[in-house]
Amino acid sequence: LLTPLKPLYVDRYVLYGHAGTALLIGAVLDRLGRNRALALAAAVLLALLPVTLQLRTPQSRTDDATAVARALRTTRADGVLYLPSRRRVWSLADPDSVRRLRDVALDLGPAESGTLYGREAPAPAIRARMLATERIVAVSDPAGQPLDETPQERTKRRVLADRFTPVRVRHVQGALITEYVRVP
Repeated sequence: LLTPLKPLYVDRYVLYGHAGTALLIGAVLDRLGRNRALALAAAVLLALLPVTLQLRTPQSRTDDATAVARALRTTRADGVLYLPSRRRVWSLADPDSVRRLRDVALDLGPAESGTLYGREAPAPAIRARMLATERIVAVSDPAGQPLDETPQERTKRRVLADRFTPVRVRHVQGALITEYVRVP
């Protein structure tokens, strides 16, 4: 009941609860009678309209996959790197945004690996692929987020820091898009 005043959950994780709420509201409305039920339903709809409209705006989300896709379409990079690998999900909604870019760390795609994000190559293979790529665009969390400490993630960060220089940084809602050029 307090969620409209102070959100306790991200809405997409509790959508299944709406079916139960609708059944409960229907039972209450049935008990009230037709005229009172219609008046109550109209009042509830009017009260919830601002919340419903706000939830449908990009500003209500912690990240904006559409903005990430737009940024990736305009990059001049040869390869794409997701830091951490779970950020690959930002490209799933619009795979055309990265179709011309080689996913430097990906070993098996989602279909071949039977997973949502695919499976990344071992750290030495990622390092070799990165060093064979002239320009890389990194899709990462904004500053201040905890870093994954897998060998692959440590390798990505180390190679970018040691062998690449950033040439363009873009902040989009919930993401950081950084283009790097390999240092000779």
